[in-house]
Amino acid sequence: MEKHLCAPSYLLFEEGKYFKSCHASSILVLKDGTVLVAYFAGDHEKAGNVGIWLSRCEDGAWEPPREIAKVAPVAHWNPVLMEIADGVRLVFKVGAEIADWLSWTMTSRDGGRTWSEPRPYGEACGPVRAKPIRLADGRLLAGNSEEKTTDRLRWRTFADVSTDDGAHFSRLAPIPIENDCADAPNCIAGAGAIQPALWEDAPGHVHAFLRTTGGYLFRSDSVDGGQSWCPAYNTGLPNNNSGIDAVFVRGAVYLVLNPVSQNWGARTPLSILRSQDGGEHFEPFFTLEDMPWDEKENKSAEFSYPAMVFDGRALHISYTYMRRSIAYRRVAL
Repeated sequence: MEKHLCAPSYLLFEEGKYFKSCHASSILVLKDGTVLVAYFAGDHEKAGNVGIWLSRCEDGAWEPPREIAKVAPVAHWNPVLMEIADGVRLVFKVGAEIADWLSWTMTSRDGGRTWSEPRPYGEACGPVRAKPIRLADGRLLAGNSEEKTTDRLRWRTFADVSTDDGAHFSRLAPIPIENDCADAPNCIAGAGAIQPALWEDAPGHVHAFLRTTGGYLFRSDSVDGGQSWCPAYNTGLPNNNSGIDAVFVRGAVYLVLNPVSQNWGARTPLSILRSQDGGEHFEPFFTLEDMPWDEKENKSAEFSYPAMVFDGRALHISYTYMRRSIAYRRVAL
């Protein structure tokens, strides 16, 4: 594609002005063109002062970021925005440790200007990082996962479902992975897989890409709307054990990721890949960032945890920029 079709990266706020660190953004474009980006921010990931913050763009102008949720003096995590029938819903996690976090939700009826009081779901349900998808039958399907330590750290993936626009989520089915038997086909080395990114390419035909500790993205497929899933299998696509996102647009799958095949590998570059055969094969589509070194902090650069949506004309992407800001890009299709 031609570079003039992509707006240059734009940092949503000045580094260090509002907080020391930020991460894990979610993006939503409303029907009137308003863009919402939510993320967690505070002193550092897991810090007790980390809350959920929002940046809002109306008529092309970004407003100053503001904290919209802080329900306890412990870390907040992974906000996820979704459009519902009468507004916008936000789901986020609260907990000192990932293994113990719980899900909370709140809504806005005026395009993100004001929000309801946060309400707990009572369990760690709903979307864990990537956005839920609206299935052809109207249900919301969310990729969920857990990170638990028993005899060793184990990561597991699930599909959760809502029939009431996310007011409640319930467990629909596990997304099976193999990480116990090293000789088994498609065994994932290490802890396993988390944070499914979903798409539906025909009614009831749903697919999930999984972040893994094995150096590659794994995939699972469902032909019954997420009620059952095939065992996850290795796609051969590189994964650095960091966040991904995907959208299905006009018969093509767009995947945004760090194309690095190493567990806890570098979070640079950040690229969009495209598949025109149902996600079987991908080709490079656009490089969002490609700077290897963060000279300000003298360490590897970080462009991570991308979130991506399509508004009918363009891809909109938000992502972590060095943990000091959140970047935004718009790529016309």
